[in-house]
Amino acid sequence: MTARFDVAVIGAGVFGVWTAYFLHKAGLRVTLIDGYGPANSRSSSGGESRITRMAYGDDELYSRWALQSLPDWLALEQRCGQQLFHRTGVLTFSDDKTQWVQKSVNVIHRVGGECQHLSASDLANRFPQIGFKKEESAVLEPNSGALMARRAVQLLVEELIRDGVEYRQASISQPRGTGPLGASGDETISAANYVFACGPWLPKLFPELLARYIQPVRAEIFFLGIPPGMHDFDPPQMPTWIFMGDENWDAYGMPNLENRGFKLAVDLLRQPADPDAMDRQTTAPYLQQVRDFVRQRFPLLANAPIVETRVCQYENTPAHDYLIDQHPQWENVWMVGGGSGHGFKNGPALGAYVSDLLTKDAQLDPKFRLPVR
Repeated sequence: MTARFDVAVIGAGVFGVWTAYFLHKAGLRVTLIDGYGPANSRSSSGGESRITRMAYGDDELYSRWALQSLPDWLALEQRCGQQLFHRTGVLTFSDDKTQWVQKSVNVIHRVGGECQHLSASDLANRFPQIGFKKEESAVLEPNSGALMARRAVQLLVEELIRDGVEYRQASISQPRGTGPLGASGDETISAANYVFACGPWLPKLFPELLARYIQPVRAEIFFLGIPPGMHDFDPPQMPTWIFMGDENWDAYGMPNLENRGFKLAVDLLRQPADPDAMDRQTTAPYLQQVRDFVRQRFPLLANAPIVETRVCQYENTPAHDYLIDQHPQWENVWMVGGGSGHGFKNGPALGAYVSDLLTKDAQLDPKFRLPVR
């Protein structure tokens, strides 16, 4: 059978749409497929906002990709004529004994980014609405901020369709080889290459390979109502922020963007998540940890009402690195995922990287490979 497309990209989240964008830009015939629609509410790209930041400790690749990706997000914003990026600045703070802040500062400067190293006294003076501890310091990235996630992905899909990429909403059957894929409605999708960029659905489509490697876990996000007349939690007074704990947990949040309230999540719990069947109502344990964190870190909001909630999932790999690799048996099948809660910002750089792997025989970084079974 003659392939109808050069590449079929399965998954219209951030990894899939930017991969389709760069493959199409390289001159390939591309189809983009999603079972529920671009940036749908079940997907990891389905929330209103996501952080873009360069602070990654000493992991230079992700810092470089974040710096590389932001101009593509801004170019999309300019083409669409809608605001997709809020330059709030990003403040990432941690205990000094982890050396995470200093490592981040060193790497950001090395890759050409802009940042400031703030001591505990600097933090207390500049951000009195945040409760810092005396042993903490922070890295402030003035040019980083928040991306309007769902809006950006959907606008990029609209642009791809206008430019000739064929989009279809269909569920895909579990692949059984290198040939055509079965789709809902008795359709088959025929392409020379297949890129599965479907986030938390990857373990379902490739259970023997990925059921233990990619673990979707639940995340609950809360928006707190700001008291009337209080501007401490609006930009520019309040930056987007991240707390990097020293016991494999973190918390993060954003200022009051587009009047939605003060957004935050605390990632202490690790509950499994099913993207298809998971009930997306918040739960008491997550609410309790958020309330405890707010009392400690944002005391002015200790009694603030919850005005909105979201429940999503991270598809974590063991080291929280992305997965970008060929199927070990089917050379025209690629698996792209493992966003691990931090992948959205790097969508453009990752999409360009995957496109180069398929069109230029670029070398695959070992950190993205699936471990040998």
